[in-house]
Amino acid sequence: MAYFTKSLFNIGRECASRLYYAKKDEYPSTKDHDEFLKALAEGGMQVGELACLYHPGGYYIKNLRSADAIAETRPYLTQDSVTLYEPAIVYDDRLLIRVDVFEKYGNEVNLIEVKAKSWSADETFYKKDGTLLSDWVPYLYDVAFQYWVMKQAHPEWNITPFLMLVDKGAEATVDGLFQRFRVEEQANGRKQVSLKPGTENTDLGNPILTKVNVMDEVQLILSGEALADKDKTPLQRLEFGKWMDILADYYLRDECYPVEIGKHCKNCEFNIPADKLEPGQKSGFRSCWKNALGWQDEDFEDPHVFDIWNYRKADKLLEAGKFKIQDMEMEDLPVEPNGLIHKTGPWDNKERQTVQILSATGGIGEEEIMLNGLYHEMQDWTYPVHFLDFEALRTAIPFSAGKYPYQQYAFQFSVHTMYEDGTVTHSGEWIHRERGTFPNFECVRQLKKVLGDDNTTVFQYSHFEHTLLKQVAVELEMERDKVADADELIAWIQTLLKEGSRELVDLRELIVKYHYNTGFGGSNSIKKVLPAILNTSSFLKEKYSRPYTGKNFDNQIWYREDEHGRAIDPYKLLDPVFIDGESITGDDEEEDSTIAGGGEAMMAWARMQFDDVPEYKREEVFTSLLKYCELDTLAMVMIAESWRAEFGVG
Repeated sequence: MAYFTKSLFNIGRECASRLYYAKKDEYPSTKDHDEFLKALAEGGMQVGELACLYHPGGYYIKNLRSADAIAETRPYLTQDSVTLYEPAIVYDDRLLIRVDVFEKYGNEVNLIEVKAKSWSADETFYKKDGTLLSDWVPYLYDVAFQYWVMKQAHPEWNITPFLMLVDKGAEATVDGLFQRFRVEEQANGRKQVSLKPGTENTDLGNPILTKVNVMDEVQLILSGEALADKDKTPLQRLEFGKWMDILADYYLRDECYPVEIGKHCKNCEFNIPADKLEPGQKSGFRSCWKNALGWQDEDFEDPHVFDIWNYRKADKLLEAGKFKIQDMEMEDLPVEPNGLIHKTGPWDNKERQTVQILSATGGIGEEEIMLNGLYHEMQDWTYPVHFLDFEALRTAIPFSAGKYPYQQYAFQFSVHTMYEDGTVTHSGEWIHRERGTFPNFECVRQLKKVLGDDNTTVFQYSHFEHTLLKQVAVELEMERDKVADADELIAWIQTLLKEGSRELVDLRELIVKYHYNTGFGGSNSIKKVLPAILNTSSFLKEKYSRPYTGKNFDNQIWYREDEHGRAIDPYKLLDPVFIDGESITGDDEEEDSTIAGGGEAMMAWARMQFDDVPEYKREEVFTSLLKYCELDTLAMVMIAESWRAEFGVG
C-alpha cells in the first residue's frame, strides 16, 4: 500500500507537481548524482545515529516496508513509557511518518526530528516581520507535518515537537568520534550507519547535539502565518489539513497536480538537460513547461531567464510572460547597453548581466569578450605567479577531541606556478594521510614551503582559500601555547590576507569583471568556465593537444573533442577509481566513480579516516585526490594562459 510521507511532503511543499515526478523512475532528479548532497545525507545519517545513542534504551523499528513497520510500531504505542527510533505512525491510512526519536511518558510525547544543521543559542528562526527565515523553513515545515499527522492520529497525546540540531559551540571531548559512525551500502542499495563494535555511551564524550523546542514555530505554520502572503503558493494559503489532503490525494491517485510555473521552478530538481537523460528518461521541468506554455523541445534550447547570472528579478519577467532571454526588451535590461563591450574599466554586476543578455539575443556578435581592463590588471602581477587550490571538508561530528562541529579540515592543496616567459610547473602539493588528526597547521606549514616569503602573486578561485587561511590564523591564535611556530605561521598567513603584502587575487572575480564567453551561460564555476575557454582559445587547443606531465599525470592529453567538435570537459577525463569493484564514492556505475568534484573529494577523504580501510586502498584514493586537485590548479593556469595569449603577453 502506498502512503504520503514526510519526504514526499518536502518534495511537494513548494510545488505539488513535483510529487508526480518523484513517483516515477523515468523522471530523474538532480539529487540522484549530486555528490555534495550525498555527503550531506551521509552526515545526516551519522548525526541521526548519534542522536539515538543520546536517547538510550529505545527500540529501533527497522522494517523498511511501511505496513510491516506500522505493525511493528503499534504495540509499543500502548506502553506507558517507551523510547522508539524510526517508529511508523499512520493517519487516515494515507499519511505516514517515521519519527527520528519518539519518547512517550503516559500521554506526554516528545517528537524529536534530528537534523545535521548547526545551531547556536543566540540564533533565531524569525525574520523581523515575525515570519520564518527561509533557511529554516524546510526544517520547521518538516517537523510541522510530523506533528500534524501524529496529532490527527493520536489526539489524546500532548505532543511537544523538537528539532535536535548540531551545537556548533560544543567541543568534542573524545578522539575518533566521527570514526565510530561508518556509512555502508547494503545489498539492496540503501545506506545505513554501522556503529563501531564495542561503542558505549561513555565513548561519546560531552554532547555535541542540542534539542530545541519548536512548538511555537509549528503552531505558526499550522495557523498559516509562518510565511508572508506574497511568498505562499496557492496551496499554502489553504488550511493546513486541506493542503495535506490535496497533496496526498493527487499523489495516491497518481495524478499530476495542475502545473503552476513560476520562480520556484528555477531550482527544480527534475530539470535535467536533454543531453543528460538516459534512453526512456524524461525531464519533469520540461513536462511542466510544455504543459503550461505549449513549448516544444526546441524551445528549451533557447537561454531561459533563469539562466541570467545572479539575477533577482526573474519573477517579474515571468509575470510579464517573458520566459526566454530573447523575450526581453530594451526596458528589461539591467543597464543601458551602450559601450559595454568596449568599456575600459570592469563591469559591475548589472553590466555583466546585460552583456550576457545581449550575447544570448544576438546583440553582441562575438562568442567571447575580454575587456582591456583585464590586461591592465595583469600588469600588476608579480612573477612567478602561483595558483592555489585547497580541498577541505566540514563534518557535523568532529574527527578529534578539542574540535568543534563543522570546523573546517584543510586536508589537501595543490600549487601550479607560472613564470614570466610562460613556463608552467606543478610546484607543490600536499595531502593529509594520518587518521584522526587535525591537518590545518601542517597544511599551512607545507604551503609556506611551496609559496615562500617573497611578494609574488598568488591566485585563488573564488574566496574559499582566503576564508580558510583566515580561519587557520584564528585557530593558531587560540593554540599559541601548543604550537611552537604559531607566531611565524600567523605572520605568514597575514601576508596573503586582505591588505597583506601579497593579498590573494581572485581569478573568478577577474572573470566576472572582465571576461564573458557564451559557453559560461549563467555560471562562473571553474567547471563551466574551463570547457568554454578551451573551445575558443587556439593557444589552449594547440598546447593541450600535446602531452602534459605533472606530479600525478604522465603524458596526459587534456584537449580532446567530442563527436560535435567541442572540447570535452577535462574533469571527465579523470580515470575512474574502483577498488575491488566498488566506487570510492559509493556508486556502482563506472561513469560516476571519478573524483571530479568537491563533494566526491570530501566523501573520499572522510572515508579514509576509518581504521578498517587497508593501506593499499587508501593510497589508491589519495592518488586520485591528488590528480583532482592538480587539475583544479591546472585549470586556473589554463584560464590565465588564455588571457596572456589574447593580449600577447609573454
